[in-house]
Amino acid sequence: MQPIILHIDINNDSLIDWLRNNKFIIHSELIRYSEKLIKNNLDEVQAVIVSSLSENVVFVIKKEDVKITLEKAMEYFLSIEEYEQCSIIKNLLILIENNKQNNEYRLTKTH
Repeated sequence: MQPIILHIDINNDSLIDWLRNNKFIIHSELIRYSEKLIKNNLDEVQAVIVSSLSENVVFVIKKEDVKITLEKAMEYFLSIEEYEQCSIIKNLLILIENNKQNNEYRLTKTH
């Protein structure tokens, strides 16, 4: 079952300005949805949609790109010294690596 997408409606505000000024919210939600993707073994998940009256931005996390998403979030949270989020990201990166190793082990064992 796909997680419910977070929809943020900013009305008449500038989409670019809102995204620039709300990096904490965006990165936090991307971490949350990355965790859902990893733990539910999904191929992709639509995480966040930000919409103004004239345009929309949809953040989609794909299994093959989730590590990059988390690394970019880690850079951001390190820059603002938000170490609690960094700890969550670190644990998710470990989980990705463990899943990768388990899948490689299964492939070599069955072949």
